[in-house]
Amino acid sequence: MANVVICIATCNRPQGLRRTLASLTTLETRHRIDVLVADNDAREQQGLAVVEALATSGYRWPIEALLVRERGIPLVRNALVEAALARPGVTHVAMMDDDEAACPGWIDALVTAADRWDADVVGGAVLREMDSPLPAWASRHPLLQPKRRDKSCPVSLVDSTANVLMSANALRRIGARPFDERMALTGGSDKQLFTRMQRAGFRFAWSEEALVTELIPASRVTAKWLLMRGYRVGMTDMIVARTHGGALRAALSESPRIAVGFLVGAVGPLTTLDRGKRVERLGKLYRAAGKIAGLTGIHYEEYRKVHGA
Repeated sequence: MANVVICIATCNRPQGLRRTLASLTTLETRHRIDVLVADNDAREQQGLAVVEALATSGYRWPIEALLVRERGIPLVRNALVEAALARPGVTHVAMMDDDEAACPGWIDALVTAADRWDADVVGGAVLREMDSPLPAWASRHPLLQPKRRDKSCPVSLVDSTANVLMSANALRRIGARPFDERMALTGGSDKQLFTRMQRAGFRFAWSEEALVTELIPASRVTAKWLLMRGYRVGMTDMIVARTHGGALRAALSESPRIAVGFLVGAVGPLTTLDRGKRVERLGKLYRAAGKIAGLTGIHYEEYRKVHGA
C-alpha cells in the first residue's frame, strides 16, 4: 500500500479549490491519502479559509494548509514538497492544480503505473471543461484540447505538475527545493525539474486512466490569451533548453523551428478567412518570438495574473 500526499498549490481561487477538494472525497483507493494545500495569497488567504472550513466540518482525508507569503509557483511547490517529505512513511507525492477535479480512480491509476513500469514520475491525462460556451473559432485550438496519449506506457519525459505522481525517494535524491525559483511567475519550473530528472536517469511513465478535468474560464478563451500562452511556452521551453544545454546549443537546435514559426506565423494568417486557423498560425510566430525571448533572457511573467475563481 502506498502512502500518498496529494499537494495542491492555490492562489485566490477559492471556488476552484473547493471543487478540487470535493473531487478528492470521491477517490476510490486502497492507498493511504493525506491532502496538503499551500496558499500563495498572503493578503486574503482564501485557500487557508477553505481548508479550515473543510477540516472543521469533517473532511474525508487528513488535510492541512500552509501559507507561502512570497509569490511564485515554484516557491509554493517547494514548500509543498518539503512539507510532504516530512510526513512519516510517505512513499509518493502527487500534484494537481486548484482548477482541476480528479476522477475516482485517479490515485490508484497513477500508483499502478508507477509500480508497473518502476517509474519515478508518472503523468496523467488532462481533460478540458469550459465554464462558458466555447466559441466556434476556438474549438480546434491545440491549447484547448485534452492532454492525452494513445495508451498508458513508459515515456521519456513528463512536462507538467498538473497531474503527476512523484516518488518520495526520487524527490529526496534530486535535492532540496527542486523547483527552480528563478521561474517564479513565468511558469515552466515543472518542465525544468523533470528535464533535470530525465538527464539524471530517472524513469517516467504515463497513465491514460489517471484522469483529471481542468475547468477553463472564459478569460482564457481569447485570441490574446492563447497567443501569449504560446509566447510563454516558447520562452520557458528555451529557458529549459538553455539551462541544460547552453545558449549556443539551444540557439543552433531551435533556429530552424524559430525560422519556420516566423514564416508560418507571418504568411499563414493571410491565407485563410477562418479565425481559428488565423489565431493558430499566428501563434506559431508568437511561440517563435518567445523562444528568442527565452534565449536572450527576456521574461514574461504570465502567472502574475490569476484566471478563474
